[in-house]
Amino acid sequence: MKIAVRRTYYGDRLCFPGVVPDALVDVRAAYARMLVVRNGLDRGDAVVRAERSIAADLPSLLRDDAGLEQVRRLHDWVLERAESGDLHDGCTWRDVPELLGPPVGRPHTVWGMSGNYLRDAAEPAAPANQRGFLKAPGALAGPYDDIRYPSISRHVVPEIELAAVIGRRCHRLQREEAMSAVAGYVVLCDIGARDIGALDGRALDRAKGFDTFAVVGPWFVTADEVSDPHKLRIRAWVNGEPRQDGNTSGMLHDIPEQLEWLSSALTLRPGDVVSTGTPPGPAPIEPGDVLRGEIDDLGVLECVVVAESA
Repeated sequence: MKIAVRRTYYGDRLCFPGVVPDALVDVRAAYARMLVVRNGLDRGDAVVRAERSIAADLPSLLRDDAGLEQVRRLHDWVLERAESGDLHDGCTWRDVPELLGPPVGRPHTVWGMSGNYLRDAAEPAAPANQRGFLKAPGALAGPYDDIRYPSISRHVVPEIELAAVIGRRCHRLQREEAMSAVAGYVVLCDIGARDIGALDGRALDRAKGFDTFAVVGPWFVTADEVSDPHKLRIRAWVNGEPRQDGNTSGMLHDIPEQLEWLSSALTLRPGDVVSTGTPPGPAPIEPGDVLRGEIDDLGVLECVVVAESA
């Protein structure tokens, strides 16, 4: 199951992509429609019940139902009705890529792993110590949003990464159980201003935390739809020129290791995002560039780099 976020005049709306051609099916509206069809509810009452029953963002949705069972049942119903035509009756939004928001909403924690892939074949084997950083949730942006190039930086580098979305509250996970805490995955472009990091004594808080420096999307994909998160091809292009072409099989520390290590200190909550590092090849971008990133089974990001306005 895939879940997207569509920006609308009603605010951000959770939607099912890929069900109806050229449209996104609004989750709450579809639930209200199901209540009318199945239970004979008055449309107004059904809308009120849908607003109460279905959370408005992914972290809340996972907090209420870590397995997303209610939404899965709704998704099955929507698939059955996809060709009936009646889902267009107030249940869909036009599929406009530029209006997609980050599908993860506003998670409590966004964590990024660093140094989790070898940069070249000459490097030694996996280091014993894992490394990472907290990334400001305010940096989150949608999959087709502009990337704002900070006026105080001259060295901005994007990194395409697989990110795991946490499904349940967890602390001190053991490796053997760690994957059960993963609800699904997203593509995440982790952007950093490397000169700002150097200026700050290699601290990454500011360097990685600028607005739009965490591009996420195009949708959240549940874990059951990803056969093996450690065998996914990761690619990136700038202005059509290849920059990255790697595979998650190259992780030095796999996802269970990362979650065991990270949760030994942090309590992870539903909707939290753990970005797992990037394969070799990232290179600087400039205003005017077009960045495209793609991960097998998870979709595509495409963003224009724009100079930050004064």
